[in-house]
Amino acid sequence: MIDFLVACASQGNAAAGGGCYDWPVIKQIIDLLGYVVKYIYKFLEIIGIPNLGLCIILLTIVVKCILIPLTIKQQKFTKLSSYAQPEIRAIQAKYQGKRDNFSMQAMQEETKAVYAKYGISQTGGCLQSFIQFPIIIALYGVIRQIPLYVDSFRQYYVNIINAIGNIDLSDIQGMAGWATMTDMNQKITTLCNINTQTIQQIAERCSGDTLAIVTENSEKIQQLNTFCGINLGETPWHLIIGGGIGILAVIIPILSGVSQWLSVKLGQASNASGQDPTAASMKTMTLMMPLVSVFFCFTLNASIGLYWSISSIFQVILQIIINRHYRKVDMNELIKENMAKAAEKAKKKGNKKKEVSGSALTQAANTSTKNMQSQAPRTIADRARVSVDGSADTAQTPPPANSLAARAQMVQKYNEENGVEVNNETGTSHKKYKK
Repeated sequence: MIDFLVACASQGNAAAGGGCYDWPVIKQIIDLLGYVVKYIYKFLEIIGIPNLGLCIILLTIVVKCILIPLTIKQQKFTKLSSYAQPEIRAIQAKYQGKRDNFSMQAMQEETKAVYAKYGISQTGGCLQSFIQFPIIIALYGVIRQIPLYVDSFRQYYVNIINAIGNIDLSDIQGMAGWATMTDMNQKITTLCNINTQTIQQIAERCSGDTLAIVTENSEKIQQLNTFCGINLGETPWHLIIGGGIGILAVIIPILSGVSQWLSVKLGQASNASGQDPTAASMKTMTLMMPLVSVFFCFTLNASIGLYWSISSIFQVILQIIINRHYRKVDMNELIKENMAKAAEKAKKKGNKKKEVSGSALTQAANTSTKNMQSQAPRTIADRARVSVDGSADTAQTPPPANSLAARAQMVQKYNEENGVEVNNETGTSHKKYKK
């Protein structure tokens, strides 16, 4: 996810178009979030505390609140899925090593029955993640370039760009191609991604009124970018090696790593149920994800690190609330309720299934996988009726003459007429005792 976001960032900017930010849906979400950022900043201006850091925090909280229903659904699916996993593993063990069509189909049907028992879909957890994915990408793109969407903030960059005019800046790091840029949004994005030292180098190329404009507006930008003594327009690593108060920037990467670790840890604790063969991989993820987060928070602008930190902290708080809720919930009642909802949804879609002593879902709910009997045919005649692809001849259609099924029927008829009893498991036969 992080690699993908960084790749998007390197391919283009959200407002000017380019990279994944110009994709359908993502572009529309970016435009929508841009309006949200604009009015959040206006609200901060009204109350007298315009600041990029506060704007990012409020934007992150707004988006996370909007995604709460999806997060709760995903947690509910994961919780129910963790209860279903022991039965799923029992089915997988039952058919381990069997690769024939009948066994594969039987395993699939029994697995479906278990999911139906708990009222969940095999792909239920993917839907919530799929919906959240473009929103997260769009949010990342907007936070990287808030000046593109906030008029008052944007104007400071426009003033600098107009003052610079046609001054040659191509030899300054980060300003390559500046002379050929014609799009204002592209120029603003370029200035957003350069550090304070680069701004000073640009100022050195100016004089008179131009120098005054560049200096005044860059100071205002730095003031609005400063949050708790940290310049959010700089990378924490650059601030640290620069010395001074920049050492405070280490707080953001550490906060991001700790909150990420807590979020993953709490998620694992809420979904633990018995022995889990994926425990080793989950333990690795618990360690790797926070470390990756810390690395990127050091190398990307502090504004991105602030967003990740607030997002992870919000997730930790939400996870604690969800965990406490599920401790009080009767899982049997939750399963029945979820099963009823799944049955109603299937009914609306017209996917009615055969009912034998109630619906298939009700039967599945009252059936333990450990007690489920194999659906494989047991008698010789039954085995003969099964074709290579797993289909069976109907009782109304007689089998072709001299076929395996016809011969099996003859054997069965002979056994019935002469009192011969066949052991279905071993295939051996013996005479029934007659008085």
